[in-house]
Amino acid sequence: MKVILLTDVKTVGKEGAIIDVSDGHARNFLFPQNLAIAATVEALRKIKEREEAKKKAAGKELSVSGDLAQQLDGYELIMEQKVNDQGTFYGAVTDQQIVSALKHEGFKQIDKSMIKLDHPIKEPGEFVVKVLLPHGFEAEVKIIVEGK
Repeated sequence: MKVILLTDVKTVGKEGAIIDVSDGHARNFLFPQNLAIAATVEALRKIKEREEAKKKAAGKELSVSGDLAQQLDGYELIMEQKVNDQGTFYGAVTDQQIVSALKHEGFKQIDKSMIKLDHPIKEPGEFVVKVLLPHGFEAEVKIIVEGK
């Protein structure tokens, strides 16, 4: 019996594979545990449609990431922090604060894991921070931190 695997099954095959298994194995093991479905014409059509939808979504996500990288690259973000008498900040500027400031500027897709900050910023000045986006895109954002 030909079946389409819905998930990876050890010793049988990978997800999406069309394999030939014994009728008993399909009826008693694969079907009851929702690991596979019978490879009918209708099932093959649905699998093909699902794969095409995934490709289309991945293409759209790739386009969005590329556009975001273009918008972010060279962007200047101005932030203010309170400074003490020695000219250093009371608290450091962290990646989470940078994400919050970028979201406030309209970059809603950015999260903390995307910011590449070697160490927290502890004094006023200009700093370049890398933003690592999905699909291998990178952008460099210029952070200008001013004391108040």
